[in-house]
Amino acid sequence: MLKLFLHSLLLLTVLSVIPARADTFVNTETSETYHGFAVRNPIDGVSDVNTVEKGVITLNLNQFKITRDKTGRNNTVALLSVPDQIALGMETTAFETALAGAASKGPLFILIEIDSPGGRVDMAMRMSSAIQKISNCDTYAYINGGACGGAYSAAVAVSLTCDKIYMAPVSVMGAATVITMDENGKPIEIREVLGETIGEKIGSAWRNYLASLATNKNRPAVLAKAMEDKDIEVIEINKDGKRVFIESINKSSDDVVIKTWSKKGSLLTLTAQEAVDCGMADKIYENRQALLKDQNALSAQIIPDKSMEEARKLCARIEKSLEKINASFDLGVKQLKATRTRGQAMKAMRSLINDAHFVLGLKRKFGEDVPVDEKMVQNFLNSVQAEYDALKAMR
Repeated sequence: MLKLFLHSLLLLTVLSVIPARADTFVNTETSETYHGFAVRNPIDGVSDVNTVEKGVITLNLNQFKITRDKTGRNNTVALLSVPDQIALGMETTAFETALAGAASKGPLFILIEIDSPGGRVDMAMRMSSAIQKISNCDTYAYINGGACGGAYSAAVAVSLTCDKIYMAPVSVMGAATVITMDENGKPIEIREVLGETIGEKIGSAWRNYLASLATNKNRPAVLAKAMEDKDIEVIEINKDGKRVFIESINKSSDDVVIKTWSKKGSLLTLTAQEAVDCGMADKIYENRQALLKDQNALSAQIIPDKSMEEARKLCARIEKSLEKINASFDLGVKQLKATRTRGQAMKAMRSLINDAHFVLGLKRKFGEDVPVDEKMVQNFLNSVQAEYDALKAMR
């Protein structure tokens, strides 16, 4: 379990600023104007653009002034959902594919509804990276306050990557420290497993990653850090007429504290109203319909993604298959121990060999979503196969 949280954390780099999204393209030299949307992210500034005037054409976007509007866009809204734990590789891959595909079709915006307790950091980073790559369509997160109550832990990163964050009145966001699970499935902080030194290195990398996501969208980075580190106390002060959020240890003697947002000893978790008040979120909507109405998209066709749901169902079927295989393994071992003849032994071994091949096939096709030790299964297969070949060679 632990490696799932450590993967790629120590290789984090500061995120680059995403270029402005836009739908009106004006050539800065000739004033030639097009309305539409880019159907793919630019490569060296060049992208295919679906225009009202000429259909799909190739433009060097470096030569154009680009302004955001909805002229030429399709009256659709792409809907993706993150409704539970972020844990499955297949689901993450489906998210990446669905997101890129949706952006290329020119919707008014992509709406990512989030209600998640968090999960695997590496998968959340992949989802965040996929959102960052979308330069041809706006992405809105809607923390809808369902069964999980909001966006926690790794789900915070997915939310922070979006262009806008909207929240349901009863939802919350925060508590984003890196955790793993003990042998009983109980969550435990990474520092308790690896020690304070290594745990802090990992925590620092994740904390700064969250801060960079917040900074890229003009959200208070120090508040994102406080969601990961319970020792960070954040205060709000007034600096030259502007709201400024700082750690309390950086307070000057002449700074007047307006509000303490995060106290030492607990991870920062913001209610919807608090998130809007401090600039971490943009607005509160009672439900999706209210959001669509306010975004002038009430008449838009909602296009939900089904691939992530299908990936979850496939993983559930794989899990059931593994349960059956485990039972078959146990039966095969018992039959092998109870054999009295060479034929019975070979029959039991063939069953075990077939089961092992099936498990290895699942593992190689679906990777880490199949929770088995491939090396252990392979060694078991080799051992049984050798015994079977020896019996077969006997005369």
